[in-house]
Amino acid sequence: MNTLLIYGGKSCEHDVSLVTAGLAKGYFEGNLYCAYINQANRCYLAPNGITPRQHKDAKLGTEVVFLMGQSSILLVAGRKRKRVKIDVAVNCCHGVNGEDGAVAGLLQMANIPMVGSGVIPSAMAMDKYLSKLAFRSAGLPVLDGILLSEHCRSNAQSLVEEQLGYPVIVKPTTLGSSIGIAVAHNEQQLSNALQVAFCFDKRVLVERALSSFWELNCSAMTVDGKVATSRVDRPLTKGEILTFADKYLAGGKGFAPKSQVDDTFATQAQQLTKQIYQTFDMQGVVRVDYIVDATTNQMYVNEVNIIPGSLAYNLWSDLYTPRQFGRLLVQNALDTHKRKQSLTYCYQSTVLDGANFAK
Repeated sequence: MNTLLIYGGKSCEHDVSLVTAGLAKGYFEGNLYCAYINQANRCYLAPNGITPRQHKDAKLGTEVVFLMGQSSILLVAGRKRKRVKIDVAVNCCHGVNGEDGAVAGLLQMANIPMVGSGVIPSAMAMDKYLSKLAFRSAGLPVLDGILLSEHCRSNAQSLVEEQLGYPVIVKPTTLGSSIGIAVAHNEQQLSNALQVAFCFDKRVLVERALSSFWELNCSAMTVDGKVATSRVDRPLTKGEILTFADKYLAGGKGFAPKSQVDDTFATQAQQLTKQIYQTFDMQGVVRVDYIVDATTNQMYVNEVNIIPGSLAYNLWSDLYTPRQFGRLLVQNALDTHKRKQSLTYCYQSTVLDGANFAK
């Protein structure tokens, strides 16, 4: 089996994607081809043994071209051409130009089975405001929030005070890994937070911030045709929010002992995660992050990571070895692709018969 690992991309989460891909190499069997997308969105074949750090200085000369409809890629090195049939691709891109449905659309056009969700759920999950609307419409609990765009920045203060009040949390709508996120307790902090957030996105989500809370993570994937959920973890943070540094620097984020995750909350998180996965037609492995109000014990859906860091294997490690985990993901990708191939994509009509269209 030829497996294509796609990672990197023109994204603020480019480096995180390299780390995910470095770990994911150990999940999948067969002939592995590594397609690295640099921050200029050029795609190159990378050596399997390259480390995440070595990508910054590597001189990669073989470009990867996706052949539309042919389930294949073309490796181009100068005048040399080599066509390779791809049996399954694994999307390890985080953020825009990858996690947002861009890579899913590329692979769909190339007719390559993919480990991961399709275009629509990927695009929905990437946009924090659109996903909030979708979750609310499905009856899922979410925190109150408002959307701000560039043209209404001058009214941001009054909108926040009238509809939310302080404190609030400010988020670029299409970024992950806690990049550009800040908590604001007053007008000046809100102004500073918006200035940063609008550097990363043209639309910003402002949500009501909880004064006392804790977070939960739960993953879902398809196992033997049924949606399965992982154990539930409680990430730890030193400040008001889980920052980029908490997640990826100084050894990565820590987790509370399992005994500190109440069974009631764990069960609720698993039930909601399964509902989200099924309702929004997600595939592959996803991770749903929850926030719990420590005062009321109300649980809210915070966000869905359609391509979670390290593919969320840490949440499944007590059930599967890395290779077992990879086999389950590949089987789901192949089954999903087979079902899609059985659908009808051609419709015979008489629209063009004798039609007199203007030249």
